[in-house]
Amino acid sequence: MPAPFTRSFDDYRASVSGARFTNWLALRAEPFWSEATDHVFTHAIGDGSMPDEAYVRYLIEDYTFITDLASTLGYLVAKAPDMQAKSRLSAFLALLTSEENDYFLRSFEALGVPRETYAGAAQGPVTRSFADLLLTASGDGTYPEGLTCLLCAEWCYLTWGRLEAQKPRPAQFYLAEWIDLHAVTGFEDFVNWIRQELDRIGPSLSAELQERLADLFRQMSELERDFFETAWTGQSPEHPGAG
Repeated sequence: MPAPFTRSFDDYRASVSGARFTNWLALRAEPFWSEATDHVFTHAIGDGSMPDEAYVRYLIEDYTFITDLASTLGYLVAKAPDMQAKSRLSAFLALLTSEENDYFLRSFEALGVPRETYAGAAQGPVTRSFADLLLTASGDGTYPEGLTCLLCAEWCYLTWGRLEAQKPRPAQFYLAEWIDLHAVTGFEDFVNWIRQELDRIGPSLSAELQERLADLFRQMSELERDFFETAWTGQSPEHPGAG
């Protein structure tokens, strides 16, 4: 495994033409960023080889997380510096609470998961750690901190979604539609907007705050990796998110 990338953003910018702050965040999150965006679990979504029991585990955990993600977006809407930013975040919140929620309900039905199983499910330790980090960064932290955590969560899904969308479409609708949700132009536009926001804000922050954002992105990347690993194996890491 290569040594972690540890250079400051100023050093990175001095050596890379057209350096983007968000690319620096992803580099600082290695190897977890690559492990999260190129995982055996996401490959199984794309090629249709996903075991039902693994996808049910995944869907239940993700369903318990939706409320926390909606709260994260609400915090960021409140902290966004202008109406354009508030509008972009609000539009994504509306999509999350309509189309994506409908997807979960139809998928649970197709997979034979009773309502009482998913409606009252408690979050596993990885999901709880992931949600806590997002909620703390967006609720108690600053706009850039919350936006950094949101970027990791959504950019990760865009990255693997586009990769899997290049394969023949899986027969199971719940796999095909999950890819569709994260490979469409509208979602890509939203993720690109978050990147542009952080590319604008990040370079003007102090070195200390830049390091704080890099640490948050790295923690989120590790938890994304752990989330997929837990769904795939049915076993949680002993210390989720510890890197």
